[in-house]
Amino acid sequence: MRVAFVSCICTRLFPDQPVWTWIGGQQPDHLVLLGDSLYLDIATAVHPRDMSDNDFAVHLFSLYQELINQPTFLALVRSMTPGTVTSLWDDHDFLWNDACGAQVHPVHTGKVRLSTAFLEVFRTALATGLAPGSFPAMYNDPRFWDPNQPALTTPSIALGTDVWLHLSDGRTNRTFAFPLPEKKRTVFGKAQRDRFTAKIGSAPEAVHLFASGSTIAEYQRYDVDLAWIKALAAKQRMLVLSGDIHRNQLDGFYAGKLPLHEATSSGVAVKDAVVIGTRRQNYGLVDISAETVTMRLFAKNVEKERRVIDRTTWLPV
Repeated sequence: MRVAFVSCICTRLFPDQPVWTWIGGQQPDHLVLLGDSLYLDIATAVHPRDMSDNDFAVHLFSLYQELINQPTFLALVRSMTPGTVTSLWDDHDFLWNDACGAQVHPVHTGKVRLSTAFLEVFRTALATGLAPGSFPAMYNDPRFWDPNQPALTTPSIALGTDVWLHLSDGRTNRTFAFPLPEKKRTVFGKAQRDRFTAKIGSAPEAVHLFASGSTIAEYQRYDVDLAWIKALAAKQRMLVLSGDIHRNQLDGFYAGKLPLHEATSSGVAVKDAVVIGTRRQNYGLVDISAETVTMRLFAKNVEKERRVIDRTTWLPV
């Protein structure tokens, strides 16, 4: 089984995106978008926090349309089996840079409902292979405007009999790190952590791919969440797939009986600081066999890093 993973796609500024063609050449079984797929607060005359809800919806709609209509992205998604492409979000898809849902001003709650609805509809369209008509033709489609819009779903998806993909939400319940005391800080919130604990614990021999918009290094400002994921990883074979940082990296953390591994690939179509620096064209692959899990990270379609993990010991080989 081969899983491709990516993040950070600023289509408005970088409409040419060869990464999708390169990924297609690798023939992945699954593709996961790890957030920052829109950059709501980049290349706009009006900052999203200053938009009305209606203008924010128009802005969301135009950015999703730009990504969906990007030719190589559309070709890749349509070439894959329906149900094998999915997405989560990070701050630039949620509201704006460093936005934390738990402390969003009430004036922006309508925008949170809209961004949540748009991502859920986008996920549904991706699951169809972006079939014609799967994404609404108008920004005012009722699917985007439910006044009782639930929070973003965090599904656990069986990719095989012994491989699970868990889509986390690191924005809806997120608090600021400072000046809150450590015990009050959170990335995921208790309800989400408890759900993942139960689901991951129910498949103790499986490989668990935990998809996160933020890297584990970011969790280090959130002691409760960091301790939670390490305790979970100590008993389960967990690999965090992350994005956000506009570079590729492999990392590992002592968790106890088993280590916690992380593979980060960030930068499909951005520069180092989105608009400044060296252009990034990165993607990652995870190959899962009965014996090993192999992580590979690519820059401009050249493999730059590789790590192979033994599935029995969960240690590098």
